[in-house]
Amino acid sequence: MSGRRFVGCVVVLFCVFGAGCGGGADQPLNVIVITLDTTRADHLGCYGKTSARTPNFDSIAEEGVRFDRCFSTAPVTTPSHSTIMTGTYPPYHGVRDNGMFVLGPDAVTFAEIAQQNGYATGGAVGSFPVTRKFGLAQGFEFFDDRISTPAEDFRGRRTVPKQGVFFEERPAPWVNSAILPWFEENVDRPFFVWLHYWDAHLPHHPPPPYSELFAHDLYQGEIAYADHSLGTILEFLKRSGVWDRTVVVVVGDHGEGMGEHDEDTHSMLAYNTTIRVPFLMRVPERFTGLVVDQPVGSVDIVPTLVDLLGFELPDEVQGRSLVPVLESGVESDHEVHRYYAEALSPRLSHGWGELRVLFAEPYKYIHGPRPELYDMVRDPHELENLVEELPEVAIEMREELAALIVDLGASGAGVSDVVQDEETLRRLEALGYLSSGGDQSGLAIEELRSDGEAPQDRVGDIALMSQTKKSIDERDYLAARESALRLVDLAPESAYYRSLLATAYLGLGLGELALNEMEKVESLPSLTAGVALDIGVAAFNIGERERGEAMIRRYLAERPSAYGYYLLAEMRAAVGDDAGYAALLVKSIELEPTNPRSLLSSAVRFASLGQAKRAERDFRALLESNPHDLRGQYNYGVLLLQESRWDEARVHLDTAVALGPDFWPAHLALLAMYVDLGDAEAAAAARERIRARCKDDGVSTRADELMEML
Repeated sequence: MSGRRFVGCVVVLFCVFGAGCGGGADQPLNVIVITLDTTRADHLGCYGKTSARTPNFDSIAEEGVRFDRCFSTAPVTTPSHSTIMTGTYPPYHGVRDNGMFVLGPDAVTFAEIAQQNGYATGGAVGSFPVTRKFGLAQGFEFFDDRISTPAEDFRGRRTVPKQGVFFEERPAPWVNSAILPWFEENVDRPFFVWLHYWDAHLPHHPPPPYSELFAHDLYQGEIAYADHSLGTILEFLKRSGVWDRTVVVVVGDHGEGMGEHDEDTHSMLAYNTTIRVPFLMRVPERFTGLVVDQPVGSVDIVPTLVDLLGFELPDEVQGRSLVPVLESGVESDHEVHRYYAEALSPRLSHGWGELRVLFAEPYKYIHGPRPELYDMVRDPHELENLVEELPEVAIEMREELAALIVDLGASGAGVSDVVQDEETLRRLEALGYLSSGGDQSGLAIEELRSDGEAPQDRVGDIALMSQTKKSIDERDYLAARESALRLVDLAPESAYYRSLLATAYLGLGLGELALNEMEKVESLPSLTAGVALDIGVAAFNIGERERGEAMIRRYLAERPSAYGYYLLAEMRAAVGDDAGYAALLVKSIELEPTNPRSLLSSAVRFASLGQAKRAERDFRALLESNPHDLRGQYNYGVLLLQESRWDEARVHLDTAVALGPDFWPAHLALLAMYVDLGDAEAAAAARERIRARCKDDGVSTRADELMEML
């Protein structure tokens, strides 16, 4: 991208900034912020990646400002987004890692500031770490975080939400679809909109054509896919007539290691591979094509927007407005501006040492079990540690960092512990958080610490863990077994690593080995417990019934679960223990009144016992909360057929056929109903549908037999 690069040049402005700039005094500026998860700046075309397909990101840079060296405050999603939304550092807002912390109600978000100034506020997010349970919905009148919605497979059939070793997510177009109906209704009001695109995060599964265009680099393909999705939003703004008065901010929450410094992903280290992020800003008719190469931070976004829109700046904001930088090209105090970052995940998630960072041009100091000092101008890739060469600089920056973190944390907004429900724990550990060795006390003391193992020495473990999860996600269980075995060798005490190995064995059909592995685990943290359920079922099915049941009961003793009680109930039914089966289903439904499996099993059981009213009660409860439950619709339809409630039965059986076009029991039930009613025309049509689609001779024979009964 061509642009005017400046550090000290003077920029001549043609209007003062305020709520009316760019659209007249009666038309305040709108704001839309797009946060890109796990996106490195150097993978966008406007930052020099010639093979990138990022025309929409590049257009924002062409029409606005590209900040060449923007630094995040943490290489993890929830803390970094908390900074983006509040303009405060982690020691102040208190969110230090994914999942264990929630942004407290005393924090002031930009959405709250905008709302107080009469703005419509809407947001939609792409993955679990930024959902409302972590406090990031504060100030939004509309906030869509429905990550776990049912999807459809390639045949249009409903499928359950993704379960596995990665957070559930939805792609950028789904995020757009979530916000656009609200956006269309509110586009005539001054608005602040936040969109979060998760796509660049593992696992990388971009759709065609990006999966083919970037078959060699699916990470780049995901970024191209997110860029294409941004184009939908930009086109909407232009079509709606608000483009000329809308500020657009595009910023990454953190980067990705990509193998540099031995880090494949992120969260463990604090090098610029994961701390430096893209930051683009377009202000209508201002600052076109500017490139700022002095350090800035994502902590500066809130004060900059407040300045642009003429709002009152909250006292607690710790970032700086970048408007003076854009106006004059020099900082008002003519001093180097300091920035802070941290990586506390190594201690909180794994029990290793933690890292604290101070940026002070030209140096960057990383404090931890093994301190590091880099000259960011001369050594931007951080390859030469200058701690021993420049000890005076290192000591001075360490002292300044120690004072800074105390100052940043003074009178902080505070946090509340996230409710550690079963689903939250499962998702957290699915990314390797909350390992058995982590410090999960939720405490972060604002002092420099040198204890613990250096994360730099253990980052290879995380890379190996990520590779194992990737192999499991891709169902390459042989590769998963090999890498999981290496993990267990590295840390035999890790329940999480053993659960990964057990999952690989299970994928290979080696249920006995999987069971043996899980029986070595002393306690069952969340994901490990989830694996225990699968393995308990597998053991039961291969004849190890007592051991399988024992694994399920162990799970339930440590973490009562509706699904766990359902599985145990099915085991009891399989051995003929109807009383035990019934009692366990009751427990499951008591824990989760809308659990579809247990409600269906309970309804079918009562129907088989001739207790139609009790069965109908459970069927209705099931379908009220799960209207797309195929077997629920089918079985309820059959119950209604048995009671000669023909019209009601037809509704539910038709729904079952629509939900599962190849679910032949529903087709046969409809055919049987038409035969009983003597409706030859409808019966013939039902038979023809089966004949045209079904390849199962048994189904066709049964259909013929029913027709002969007319």
